Amino acid sequence: MRIVYASRTGKAGPGQFWGSMIKIAVLISAAFAVLAVMLIGLIVVLPVVLVGGIALHFYIRRKLRQAQRRHQPQNDVIDAEYTVIERR
Repeated sequence: MRIVYASRTGKAGPGQFWGSMIKIAVLISAAFAVLAVMLIGLIVVLPVVLVGGIALHFYIRRKLRQAQRRHQPQNDVIDAEYTVIERR
């Protein structure tokens, strides 16, 4: 069994070298782009989301406390005592 590799030019030359170098350069550039996007997401987006979540938590707590104060019974409640009488 024989395996034969055929190229477009028929011989190895500078064109193949520069072609593979361009492929490696594109691969490295894509890796740096993905790394940059990940770092921006980690350094910029994550802290903004965390601060926003904490702020939302305190805002909702404040609104709930205000609503509870508004709906608390005031002096409109009649306080009375009663006695249970048993009949035999």
